[in-house]
Amino acid sequence: MDIDLSEISVILGQKNSGKSVLFEHLLTQTERYICIDPNAEHGPPGAVFPDNPGDVLDHWMRGNTQQVIRENPFTEDVLDEYLRAFGQLERCYLYLDEAHNWMSAHHIPEVLQHLVKWHVTHANCGLVLAAHKAKEVHDQIWTQTDNYLIFAYGDHEDSKFSKVSIPDKHRVTEMDPNAYQFLTYKDVAGASSTVRGPVEIPTHLR
Repeated sequence: MDIDLSEISVILGQKNSGKSVLFEHLLTQTERYICIDPNAEHGPPGAVFPDNPGDVLDHWMRGNTQQVIRENPFTEDVLDEYLRAFGQLERCYLYLDEAHNWMSAHHIPEVLQHLVKWHVTHANCGLVLAAHKAKEVHDQIWTQTDNYLIFAYGDHEDSKFSKVSIPDKHRVTEMDPNAYQFLTYKDVAGASSTVRGPVEIPTHLR
């Protein structure tokens, strides 16, 4: 499945599902990105690690267009500053790992909300977000999601997931959680879902 600019993609998976490995694999396939990495577990070859929000634009102007952001503690205020830096870029992906750290179904950082509403479309940027469950993703993002990548899903009480229209989505509740498989679906007319996997492990992690 192609993940294009101006699209919102959501990866859902529990711990040890393969979500983080898929996230890293996607980073290795992307030339221009800012990756928010609260657990400090991502770092594809060639990536740089800005020390502060001001460094993001400095690195970008020097041609370093693969950037991983690590902060401790990674508070919402700190996140906002890095999101503002991303908001000055064009033709760039924002990768947001462990998104449930800062959002819920009814809460979203104001800067991120603005980016989703305006920047993704008007600046030709993409958003790739990873969380454990659908109910942890803010409604505004969930209703605009273009691409779904979902690992074995055991929470039958997640009403947000139960309401989303994905062909054959029941397969995510039947997959072996240890198989590193995931269901993909692009929300376009006539599309079908596909089970893929196991997740391809990037060369630098083998």
